[in-house]
Amino acid sequence: MNPTATVDMSPSPDFHGNGGMLKEKQSAWERAKHNAVLCTDITGLSDPKRMVPILQWLPQYNKEKLVGDAIAGITVGLMVVPQAIAYANLAGLPPVYGLYAAFMGVFTYAIFGTAKDVTVGPTALMSLIVAESFTELDHPPAGLTNECNDIQSFDYCCKDGDDFACTPVHLAVAATLMSGILQICMGFLNFGAIVNFIGFPVFNGFTTAAAVTIATSQLRHIFGLSDIHGHWPLTVRDLFTQIHTTRYQDVLMGLACIILSWVLEKVKAEYTDRRKFSRTEYAWWLAGTARNAIVVVLALIAARIVAATDAGDEVFRLVYDIPAGVPSPEDPLKDISSSELNEVLVASVAIALLGYLESIAIGKSFAQKNGYELDPTQEMRAIGYASVIGSFFLSYPITGSFSRTAVNSASAVATPLGGVFTGVCVIISLEVLTPAFYYIPKAALAAIIIMSVVHMIDIPEVRRIARVNPQDMIVWLTSFLACLLWSLEYGILLAIVVSACLTLYNQSVQKLGRLRREEEIGIWVIDPDFTTEGLNSIWAPQFVEGTSAAHPLVVKLEGDISFTMANTFKDRMSSIAREYQSEDEVRALVVDMSGVVRIDYSGVLALEAVLQIFKPGCVHREATGGEIRTVKGESAALKKGDNYTQNVRGIRVHLAHVMPGPLAVLSSAGLLHGNVSRGQWKVELHATVDMAVQSLEGDFAAVKAKWPFAWMVPSKLAKFYEKDALEDGREEEPPKKWRCFESKKIPKRWVRSDDNLKLSVV
Repeated sequence: MNPTATVDMSPSPDFHGNGGMLKEKQSAWERAKHNAVLCTDITGLSDPKRMVPILQWLPQYNKEKLVGDAIAGITVGLMVVPQAIAYANLAGLPPVYGLYAAFMGVFTYAIFGTAKDVTVGPTALMSLIVAESFTELDHPPAGLTNECNDIQSFDYCCKDGDDFACTPVHLAVAATLMSGILQICMGFLNFGAIVNFIGFPVFNGFTTAAAVTIATSQLRHIFGLSDIHGHWPLTVRDLFTQIHTTRYQDVLMGLACIILSWVLEKVKAEYTDRRKFSRTEYAWWLAGTARNAIVVVLALIAARIVAATDAGDEVFRLVYDIPAGVPSPEDPLKDISSSELNEVLVASVAIALLGYLESIAIGKSFAQKNGYELDPTQEMRAIGYASVIGSFFLSYPITGSFSRTAVNSASAVATPLGGVFTGVCVIISLEVLTPAFYYIPKAALAAIIIMSVVHMIDIPEVRRIARVNPQDMIVWLTSFLACLLWSLEYGILLAIVVSACLTLYNQSVQKLGRLRREEEIGIWVIDPDFTTEGLNSIWAPQFVEGTSAAHPLVVKLEGDISFTMANTFKDRMSSIAREYQSEDEVRALVVDMSGVVRIDYSGVLALEAVLQIFKPGCVHREATGGEIRTVKGESAALKKGDNYTQNVRGIRVHLAHVMPGPLAVLSSAGLLHGNVSRGQWKVELHATVDMAVQSLEGDFAAVKAKWPFAWMVPSKLAKFYEKDALEDGREEEPPKKWRCFESKKIPKRWVRSDDNLKLSVV
């Protein structure tokens, strides 16, 4: 600022008139407009290209990218058709609803998505959540009036005694709409970062439990069993109790499909890096990539051949009829009652959060692998748009698929437009191929699902979690067992709560260690013989042993000074004060604060209390036995439990290595650089521990020069020491002495007087 500049503090001429009010309104309007612009910048509303990402890459689109997208999209299309039918079966829905969920979402995501590799649609995880949320577990669905072999309505299709695994379609479709709306709203509120509160052990335990649940639920189709409960413990029970009814035809079909899928998966892995060398190797890689389609086609051919014999179409449990054609747009909520709406809303919250979590985890992984940026907030909105629009075409909840995204990336997709070609493949299947789907064995679909989810079980990663951090293993086990034995929604919530509790516990762990200087290397290190963790409950005498003004107590504090540890911090400092304060000299406590990253208001109150304890003055003590006190000129040893008082000189607090966050808090709380003459016993700041120690001599001298302080209340014993009162160190002639004075008008305090006891109140 220019030192010669002046500021006009006179009121404006129109301050009280309309002009002044107009200026005030304008300034308020400007502030509101600034806040609105800031909000739109954060959420992306001010940038059309961020809201509609296709506007960013479409102007640079060319023929080369079109060819890459077409190849990748068709390759994924060969994979998604059999997967969609299988996942609908897992969700307890008629097979056609898997195809309904597979085409409109990819069209929408191509416009609003930011990850070129991600392909959305039905997934094993979303299918399982739908089945757990809406399946009628105790009785056949209401409104079931026809059998699947005489289909008039596809709302319910409970063939082969699967009454206990039927999902009301209208609830699943309504959940797609509601979860999409929630995702869009959270996207506009910039809630994309909410996934940061779900740690990897929570999500990994959840996905592992989901994989085990999915694989176990599909064993009923492998063994050809009926009336198997959907809840995992009951599924295991029913599998064992009904194993005697196993259909060997379905077992042979299922095992053959699993083995074929495994072999083709190995073929794909073998030719992934070699597919560009020749057409033959590319063909082998493509066969491995499209293994689901190959498995389904071969199983379909086998079932059709068997059906042409005298055995008929009852040899294998089949998918049976699938209606042809793309569905017409419908209101997703047309058949929802008020009671069902509450059920849908509860399920939609879990679907929205878990669907976004799955998609963003996949998107981030492939964005990092392929070197491009992903917008988490826009991804949440994109999944929401895809769900909302898809719900009008009878889609059940969708999200990003890991297996199809991996194939999409490996096929060198160039832009999100590859999803359009995938959607076209699904539409062609709905229009042309549905009559052939009649003969797809359910055992083949179960094999596809099992081989898809087996990769979700990552045993080496679980071992690594246990090896790196046992607390994370506790969280993983909580997530896995609760999701497996209870339910996916409540299981993951319980795991999040356990994770939060452990985080709070870790934040409440505060370590205090005494430092000693290693002269050879010139640094301060923690002395292992002096830490609060290694000492018993009466640790303070040992902790301050050998310290004095000449050898100050230097400690390191690790852990936040927050509400969780405020009382512990205060108690530890009180114990130090009891053993460290002296009647003969001022002491200092040097604290290395490099391990403290946060101080909250409770921590500030604790610091203020500690500074009050460290102030010089009268301190009431309870004798531990052996203390020598002088009363009226006579010395005597005190017994344990006797009360006595001390006029201590105080402990000065010097902080080193204070981080920016705690520094701002200390400054705002007014705890820095007090005037000791006025009773402001506050902390001193230093850049390093060495600088703090070097400054102590000057600080001691400044404090001693003012001792005893006029504001310091003497102890009751002080009035017996008038003949031995301390001489004032200030240059006065004749010198005066500090004495304790008390009268009816003047409370007990330190005063200065000459030898004639002429009092001078300070």
